[in-house]
Amino acid sequence: MSFYNAGIADSQSAFFQPSSQFQVPQGSMSFTQQPATGQAFSQDPLPTGLLNALSTKGYPHELPLLQEIGINFGHIVTKTKSVLQPFQRADSLPLEAITDCDLAGPVIFCLLFGTLLLAAGKVHFGYIYGVALFGTISLHTLLRLMGDSAATNSNEETKRQSEQLFLRTASILGYSFLPLCLLSFIGVFVPLNNVLGYALALTSVCWCTWSSSGFFTAALHLHNTRVLIAYPLSIFYSVFALMAIFA
Repeated sequence: MSFYNAGIADSQSAFFQPSSQFQVPQGSMSFTQQPATGQAFSQDPLPTGLLNALSTKGYPHELPLLQEIGINFGHIVTKTKSVLQPFQRADSLPLEAITDCDLAGPVIFCLLFGTLLLAAGKVHFGYIYGVALFGTISLHTLLRLMGDSAATNSNEETKRQSEQLFLRTASILGYSFLPLCLLSFIGVFVPLNNVLGYALALTSVCWCTWSSSGFFTAALHLHNTRVLIAYPLSIFYSVFALMAIFA
């Protein structure tokens, strides 16, 4: 019985013993290599403590939080100053600021416009968001047809460019919304349903149209089409001017 068990053990050891020509593969399944990211995390751990938990500090090699979510305060200030200076050419601005798809400024201006209307006794938040969404989609479709130069690209590339153009359209329309915020601010103290209010509303609409058309011609590299773009933009901003005038 012992001789039989010894024979089985010898046969199993001979079966599992690797040959001299066998080599262990050194591929992705090998456990001898450690990823560089794991070493970086182990060498630079996150700081501990209550204040560090509430802060936005991360690993040293990570990007800042605002940069990861796409908020650039420099571009926000540049676009806002450009809208407040209507006689400044949009071509003189940095191309990165013009083509930026930032939506932080537009959201702030829309909330400010609705809040000022609310202070004047006009609750139009739903109309503001609805008209803004419908107008952005319509103008995006129009501008995509006017500046469609991606017909020879692949479907994925065309889809990506279309998404960027939609966000860029919403960003430009939102930043050029600032004169209407000034109009609604005046409406808190002075009734706008008179000749003076109509003149101020017309000035604000022309101001918004001029700024946004300049941004679009510079961002889409369109030439001699500013008047053509200005027509639908004036209609878009006129709807918000009517909200500020009438209760």
